[in-house]
Amino acid sequence: MSVQNAIQTLSQRLLILLWVILLFTPLSITFIWFYGTLVESASGVSLEFSFDVSLPLTVGKSLMGYPFALLPSLVYMAIIWQLICLFRLYQLGDVFTQANVSCFRRIANLMIATPVISVLSDMLLGAVLSIGQENFNIGFTIDDSDLTILLIGLTVRAISHVMTLAKDIKEENELTV
Repeated sequence: MSVQNAIQTLSQRLLILLWVILLFTPLSITFIWFYGTLVESASGVSLEFSFDVSLPLTVGKSLMGYPFALLPSLVYMAIIWQLICLFRLYQLGDVFTQANVSCFRRIANLMIATPVISVLSDMLLGAVLSIGQENFNIGFTIDDSDLTILLIGLTVRAISHVMTLAKDIKEENELTV
């Protein structure tokens, strides 16, 4: 089996997995959010907040907080979408192209933005869940996973530059007789 065929086969398998993850993510996040915020002593689900929250929430507060709780997952879904685009290109045999470089850059930018979006999500969620309470609860957490994804994003950004050089070398070689 040639390297090209191996890349195409692996890409096809990864595409299936990525599509499953992409479709399963909003369903699972929705279930976990509403089950965890609306069901008293929800077994098997433990929601963590960076501020004090009395669970269960009212249906209204749960609905108001849902978009802000979902926000970080939307960023991860956008990263998965970019991976789907990248592996589609690999499946077609397009390895060193501008489209691949663009996918890498978008993935890197999303990963670099993830910690900022996570903090923003925490703060907005705290503000929304504080409506109607005496105390205004805003808090956020930055943990090692946020720093890890930031570092990985910076690394992927560097890889996008390497991919640009590889694309340029490939194009130059194609013009050489």
